[in-house]
Amino acid sequence: MNWLTPGIAAIAASVAVPTLLILYFLKLRRRDVEVSSTLLWKRAVQDMQANAPFQKLRRNLLLLLQLLVLAAGLLSLAQPELSSKAVTGDRHVIMIDRSASMQTMDGSWRGETVSRLEQAKREALEVIDQLGEPTWLDSVMGGADAGAERATVITFDSQGGIRQPMTADKALLRSAIESIEPSDAPTSAAEAYRLAIAQAPPRTVPDRDGTLIQLPPAVGTVHLWTDGRIGDPEDVVPGPEDVVRYYRVGGESAANVGITGLRAERDYDNPRQLSIFVGVSNTDTTARTVDVQFIVNGSLASVRSATIGPAGEAASESRSLPGAGGVVFTLDRAAGAVVEVRVQPTDGGADLLERDNTGWLVVPPSKRLSVAVVSEDDFFTTLALEGLPYGELASLSPSEFEERGGAGAFDVVILDGWLPEGALPAGNYLVLGGVPEGLGLTKTGDGGAAEIVDWNEDHPVMRDLELGGRVTISKAPAVEAEQGAGVVSLAETGRGPVIFDASTGGTRAIVVSFDPDGSSWPFDVSYVVFLAASVDALGGVTGGASTGAVHPGGTLSELLPIGARSVSLAMPSGQRASLEPAPDGRVAFGPVPGSGVYTLSWRGPAGLTDSVDGDEVTRRVAVNLLDPLESDVRSAAVLPFASGDVAALAEGESRTPRRLWPWLLLAALAISLFEWWVYNRRVYL
Repeated sequence: MNWLTPGIAAIAASVAVPTLLILYFLKLRRRDVEVSSTLLWKRAVQDMQANAPFQKLRRNLLLLLQLLVLAAGLLSLAQPELSSKAVTGDRHVIMIDRSASMQTMDGSWRGETVSRLEQAKREALEVIDQLGEPTWLDSVMGGADAGAERATVITFDSQGGIRQPMTADKALLRSAIESIEPSDAPTSAAEAYRLAIAQAPPRTVPDRDGTLIQLPPAVGTVHLWTDGRIGDPEDVVPGPEDVVRYYRVGGESAANVGITGLRAERDYDNPRQLSIFVGVSNTDTTARTVDVQFIVNGSLASVRSATIGPAGEAASESRSLPGAGGVVFTLDRAAGAVVEVRVQPTDGGADLLERDNTGWLVVPPSKRLSVAVVSEDDFFTTLALEGLPYGELASLSPSEFEERGGAGAFDVVILDGWLPEGALPAGNYLVLGGVPEGLGLTKTGDGGAAEIVDWNEDHPVMRDLELGGRVTISKAPAVEAEQGAGVVSLAETGRGPVIFDASTGGTRAIVVSFDPDGSSWPFDVSYVVFLAASVDALGGVTGGASTGAVHPGGTLSELLPIGARSVSLAMPSGQRASLEPAPDGRVAFGPVPGSGVYTLSWRGPAGLTDSVDGDEVTRRVAVNLLDPLESDVRSAAVLPFASGDVAALAEGESRTPRRLWPWLLLAALAISLFEWWVYNRRVYL
């Protein structure tokens, strides 16, 4: 049992109990006595004289009842409650997961079915109510916040955020928790825990020589509400003195079907033929039947039935892999389109998460690009691209290229081992084996042998590549990017970046600074994939938006034509945001709040696949969850943090401890009523 304010009760008891007893010591007891003779008055008069101040107490029911009333009142003043581990220490961190999976509808609150997030918020409010508050004695002795327990509120999805800094004000803490809204983003907890560490006070101890040794910060007691669907648990590092209490929300066998893969491809031989690939997962223990609806520009185009297998082979000791399945839609369409895909269970089974049942794609129109390969001695590059469905693929010498009108005559120009003098003219370029002028890139050395160790998997050119340990370069030059230049690093070696996406004015170039012929790359299939993806990206055929690569919680980044002005972004919620293009035309917005189709609009020039209506240009961007971890809504019993596994609390252990002081006050009232009845009945005189 815990006593929240025992000091106040002790002080009150030291005053009230002696006072009651003294009143009984000094009480004159007068009795009505019938006598047959005045000779017996003498004894009655003696009883009416002043009593001794400290006479022996007689047995008295009223005194006993009054002592019981006083004891109940004093005990209630001490605020007793049944023992609970929910609140320990004087610093608390309230961490609440608000990611997509927390919208799963299997939470429970006082018999009502709610979302997991709503259950987490209600339980967190109970913990706030348990925090100790300063008494008037604490305030007198140590200030306004002396003796109070403090807490901070932190939320997390793909990013962490402080909703309320450390405070003892329960009203602020409650308001912060009640204002938490769900997001469609995946889950990452490492940043949120670093925010908790940042609020911990510094700690030092003196060494033998008097120098101060910095100790790891002590966060305190961390109250963590999540379903355990965390993507980076190994990056969460609680300190040795931190107490982490994991309040698991959601069922360990929760059933859900959802879209986890979505991709569009045009046939190389017939670009009019468009294929949409839809991947669906299932966490249920039985196979599920679903209808997959295919909606093009708001009109239902097709419905396909699919059977998704049950969760199967165990991926770990406590979890099995979700079942997987899908469908492929094929249609003949040369024009661009906004494609919406919906999944609807038809077997009557549970589907506890709605947010992963819909996905979107923005498909650009089919376009046969005109491509020029400019080289003094080209063989492999043209050979690698010959099988692709370009409208024109011309292999030209530098002089022939100039005779054809230069970059203005082609959608994409590949400069293989040759660069024109000065800066590149306006156009789209893939540069192989050189560093052109005028793009903010400077070659600072010839470098030496190196190997590609990292690449930007979020970029549309690089995301389908696997380069680790497969590309060895005989001579990787050292290249630096000017500060503020429109340059994005796409691949790096141990010596520095070697592939770039650079833009300035009306020029955009993907630059491979080393000579591919002097590396092992042309002998790997990833080189052909890189060439094709670079041409498509430069020609505007594909991009991050068209394949749904932007996720909630991430950053929407688009390269607009140079000269775009009055740029705004319309969100699915109806909100709008004004954006300012960078010098190279790139705009960025983040974190993206939710799934859906976002629309960029501006005035000025249009790209190859942009829509033009009068003087307004628009471009649509699809944002999708498409996260297998979030769609697997089965809650985890253990969180494998870097410092060790953290097990979920037993059911009911997170509840508020039972407070006894209201019952003590009721008991005091009942005893008082009984004492009043006894007094009036004159049972004892």
